[in-house]
Amino acid sequence: MMTNKLFINVVALTVTALCFFSCVEKTSTAPANSESVSGFRVAIDHYAINVADLDQSVAFYQEIFGLKEIKDGTEQPHIRWFRLGTSQELHIIEVDSLDKKIPKGVHIALAVGDFDRFRESIEKRNLNYNDWPGSANQISTRPDKVRQLYFQDPDGYWVEVNDGKQFN
Repeated sequence: MMTNKLFINVVALTVTALCFFSCVEKTSTAPANSESVSGFRVAIDHYAINVADLDQSVAFYQEIFGLKEIKDGTEQPHIRWFRLGTSQELHIIEVDSLDKKIPKGVHIALAVGDFDRFRESIEKRNLNYNDWPGSANQISTRPDKVRQLYFQDPDGYWVEVNDGKQFN
């Protein structure tokens, strides 16, 4: 039986993932000024994660992705914001208690311009990664030829890195 906190975390992550994938699907193939099927313009604004140790998570994301820190609009000491892509953001929020289990299907997917160089960089850092089925130090190739790998951050969040079409 799930605790209320765990249930809230699972629901929040599921909604975030569904919104993320819905927005990506609706905006990835359409021109920047186009409207979604509903008639609304839709774009991803940010992805937020709760973490147990703010400094550890910030160091992880900055080391692995070199993310640039931006002004935190909340001005709260337990929250830090980072630029993702051209206008999207990652919000890292330290919480007192973190009780979660996140399946791999709930993940943030980040495209990189040079997949092979990125893979080499995480191998040099001895960061464990795997393909979708879970084979260590392997990558997956989807039917559309996009290569991808997966790893977990210090709090167990799944991160997919791929060579998607964003940089073609």
